[in-house]
Amino acid sequence: MRTAADLALQCEPEHGCITCGDEALPLRVLKVDGVRELALCESEAGERETVEIALVGPIAPGDTLLVHAGTAIAEVTP
Repeated sequence: MRTAADLALQCEPEHGCITCGDEALPLRVLKVDGVRELALCESEAGERETVEIALVGPIAPGDTLLVHAGTAIAEVTP
C-alpha cells in the first residue's frame, strides 16, 4: 500500500515546475504599467515579454524579476 508521502507532489528544481514544466527566469524590467500591474521585461538574450507584477512589491525600470509562467514571483536583489 502506498502512503500519503509516496503520493505527495514534490518540486524538483532540476526538472522545472511540477505543474507546467516551466522554469523561473530572471528578466530585466523595461517599462511598468502600475494601473494594470504589468511590466515589459527583457531576457539576457533580448527576448521581451509582458509580465504580471501583482505578487511583487513596487518595481521600477532596471529592476530584475524572477519570472515563472508570465508572473513575477520575486525581485532579484543585487
